[in-house]
Amino acid sequence: MKPMLKRLLWTFALAVLAAVLVWVNLPKKETASPGTAVGEALPDFTAECLDGRVFHLQDQRGKVVVINIWATWCTPCIKELPGFDRLKQEHSEEVSVLALHAQPVTTDVSEYLSGFSYQIPFAVDEDGSLGEALNISTVLPQTLIITPEGIVSYNQSGSLDYEELLELVTAAKQ
Repeated sequence: MKPMLKRLLWTFALAVLAAVLVWVNLPKKETASPGTAVGEALPDFTAECLDGRVFHLQDQRGKVVVINIWATWCTPCIKELPGFDRLKQEHSEEVSVLALHAQPVTTDVSEYLSGFSYQIPFAVDEDGSLGEALNISTVLPQTLIITPEGIVSYNQSGSLDYEELLELVTAAKQ
C-alpha cells in the first residue's frame, strides 16, 4: 500500500474514532421519567408522613398539589420551606402541599423539624422508592406542581420564593 493512502486511511480511522468518542461522551439531556414530565399525569403514590398521616395523591384530586423535595443538609431547601408553609396556611382550600425529604437522610428529620412550627405534612423517602417514582433530581430543592386534574404543570430544580409559588399555583388552577 502506498504511504500516502495508508496515512489517509489512518487519518480517516482516527477521525471516526474521535467522532464516536465525542458522541458517546456528550452530556445527556435529563428527561423526566414517565408521568413526571410537564403535561403528563403524575402516577398515583402514597407517602407516610412523619405525623402519622398518609398522603395519597389520588385523594388530592380537585386541588393543586405542590410537592417540595428537600433535605436537611440543603441550605436553599431550608430557606424556601417557610414559603411552602405559608402557601399551605393561606390556600389550604385549593392547594395541598407535601414536603418530601430526599435521600440521603443524614439526620433525624423529625428531630430537626421539632424546632419549627410548620403546618405542611412532611414525609421521608427512606428507601428511595418515592424519589425514583417522582424522578427526583440530584439537584435540590425540586418542586412538582400538579393540576387539580392530576397533570404535572411544573417540575424543576431550584429555589422558589412565595410569590413564585403563588404564580405557579395560579397557573396550575387554570
